[in-house]
Amino acid sequence: MIATILFYAKLKISMKNIIHITQLILVINLLILAGCKKDDPQPETERIQNLLASGTWQIENVLVNETDQTASFAGLTLSFTKTTYSTTNGGIVWPANGSWEFVDATADKIIRDDDLEITLAEVTSTSLKLSFINPTTTIGAGRVASTAGEHEFHFAKN
Repeated sequence: MIATILFYAKLKISMKNIIHITQLILVINLLILAGCKKDDPQPETERIQNLLASGTWQIENVLVNETDQTASFAGLTLSFTKTTYSTTNGGIVWPANGSWEFVDATADKIIRDDDLEITLAEVTSTSLKLSFINPTTTIGAGRVASTAGEHEFHFAKN
């Protein structure tokens, strides 16, 4: 401290100038800190798109109106790009291909090009759970064997 005072005394800098220099250094530091901003986090829609498009999804189980219908969708696979999907063995419920988009920025629902709205109940790197209400008959022929209603699909990464 004494050395600093002696240094300034040799330079014949007044206390007023020392205060101005200190203030200038403080302002420069504040400007530097203000210029450093955090990276924006990845938007939820982009994060979910990347997870959906990260591989092929293989069916694990299917519930239609809370009844196990997995056998009716044996071999169902689902693949996404950022705006399209394709399936194998999707039957009436999952057309062979189509397009999709998010309903809103929360990224918890998508809507397909056939206007079917699908809830993304779970999307992780290994698990995908989808649910929707389908007005179309999907299980077998005839009134007894066919079922419309709530469909829940659980996929695992292939």
